[in-house]
Amino acid sequence: MRFTRRIAIVSLTLSILGFWQATFASPGNHSLLKSEKTPAPWEENACPGGVSQTLRLGGEVNNPTTFDLQKLINLQENLKNQNPAVVTEVTVSFQTGSGPRTETYYGVPLWELINNEISSGGLKAGNSGQNPKNAFLRQYVLAEATDCYEAIVSIGEIQPNFEGKQVLVAFAKKASDGSIQYLTDTDEGFARLVVPGDKAGGRYVSNVRNILVLSGPASPLKPKYFRQP
Repeated sequence: MRFTRRIAIVSLTLSILGFWQATFASPGNHSLLKSEKTPAPWEENACPGGVSQTLRLGGEVNNPTTFDLQKLINLQENLKNQNPAVVTEVTVSFQTGSGPRTETYYGVPLWELINNEISSGGLKAGNSGQNPKNAFLRQYVLAEATDCYEAIVSIGEIQPNFEGKQVLVAFAKKASDGSIQYLTDTDEGFARLVVPGDKAGGRYVSNVRNILVLSGPASPLKPKYFRQP
């Protein structure tokens, strides 16, 4: 009987302690919550915004590298020498928050940036999932701006044997007087993504600072996702 009472007392004590522990972490205890939310040093100023000066290319490419304006200009010239037919100029029309725009941009094709030996060393095989056939069709390119705005373009969109869309990493555009204006002289950063065919400009990421090639996760399909007969 005493043993049973002791168990009951211990249980009650633990319950009270648990209640007070929950109370300490309640929304009313702002000082505790503030200390828990203090970001780690590498997370501070992660999205400062502002004009980009360089972009890092990484992920599933053979030669991750960093580009500044001059390196992009040199790459464009080298690609033209390698293949004079390569597209480095596109004229696009797209809708923005302030109305429609039509621009002519100059730059490097996204496909060549990630899959040419003279730029990134070529596309690296990614996570093939359970079926390795055409594994690159599960890969995508993530473009991130200095303010952490992001958009993706699938490899299937830009691979020449599939859609072959001429997505550009642009570093210049045609000014109103017909001259070529580097984007460093605008608020678009030194490089931006240009996605011909998109009616809205949501994927026209300006101030690009990171371009990553990644693979989609393996299929999550399970019976629980479907209505059972």
